[in-house]
Amino acid sequence: MDTQEVIRLLAEISLVDDRVVKADETEQIAQVRLWAAALIDVPFDFAGEAVGRHYAESAWPVMPKDITAWWRTVARDRMARHAERRAPDADPDDVDGYVLALRADRSAVVTGAEPPARVRAELARVGRTIEPAPANAGYLAAKAAMYPKRDRPAGPPELGVRCPTCGADAGRACRTLHRGRVMTGTHPDRKRDHFVAQQEAASA
Repeated sequence: MDTQEVIRLLAEISLVDDRVVKADETEQIAQVRLWAAALIDVPFDFAGEAVGRHYAESAWPVMPKDITAWWRTVARDRMARHAERRAPDADPDDVDGYVLALRADRSAVVTGAEPPARVRAELARVGRTIEPAPANAGYLAAKAAMYPKRDRPAGPPELGVRCPTCGADAGRACRTLHRGRVMTGTHPDRKRDHFVAQQEAASA
């Protein structure tokens, strides 16, 4: 925005909020200069939309920072969705001209004159909708030969009897009495009962 656009913007704001524009002429000149410096990169139409957004959410007088904060948010979002699909129309050997053309292309996206190039978004979706093919018998056989399954240990032998301490049935792990958490070992009474059962089986 230039100085004349800032004056127009402040005039429009003063129609709905007379708290923004200064009453003293000297203060008005300083205010216009400050706003013009703060909003130099913000398009006039966007500034008007930002003012409307501000008053839709706040009862406080609008300030330049309210407009520039929303401008930075929108600019970041547009550039995050943008990827150059081609080089700018400039001679790459002309470094200064090439840089200016590149900045002009990006500025057009930031200001909304051109929509973001969606190449990045399209590439991000490549392959995501393709369902993986089921493994064939040859692949499964080769995998089994390379990575043979190991039998998991059956656990302590005392799991073959019921635990008299926590009440765990035969084949199930013991649990702590206070919190009911699964134990890696077994209760001493279960070991004792298993030992007794083994002695009785041997003497039978």
